[in-house]
Amino acid sequence: MKWLTALVLGAVVGLIMPLFFGGREGFWMDSWAGWGTVRPFANSPGLLFSIPVFLIASFIFRAFFNWHSR
Repeated sequence: MKWLTALVLGAVVGLIMPLFFGGREGFWMDSWAGWGTVRPFANSPGLLFSIPVFLIASFIFRAFFNWHSR
């Protein structure tokens, strides 16, 4: 798997996970997982992006699919 594909998949996971766990009003922002979570657009009512989840998911996708393809 190329790095660009892993980064795109990581970005999707980084957007979906905070929204799945409640968004701004949910427990995502009130727990330790809220660290590193940003609002990409100031006027957006609930869109969140988690930078740590993005980086960790990208690395895991890259490592798993490179290992799996050999």
